[in-house]
Amino acid sequence: MAGQKPQTFEPVTLGHIRSHGCRDLLVYCGSIKCNHSITMNADHLADDTPIRPLGLRMVCTRCGHVGADVRPDWGPHVNRRHL
Repeated sequence: MAGQKPQTFEPVTLGHIRSHGCRDLLVYCGSIKCNHSITMNADHLADDTPIRPLGLRMVCTRCGHVGADVRPDWGPHVNRRHL
């Protein structure tokens, strides 16, 4: 496998997850001492906004730590029972 270039992928954007019906983000404080998390609606942000870099600027409302892990909230879209 020597000499192969590693694969790179386009960053996941809010527009991409919205196209799959996801409108919210899970935000986890980056401090190992805090463990605070919230669900945040992202409708006010532009479609071309990449998700991962959002966490670099977020400030925890509980401990003041700068930096968070941000992920799409797929919870409402998985394990739904179809009646």
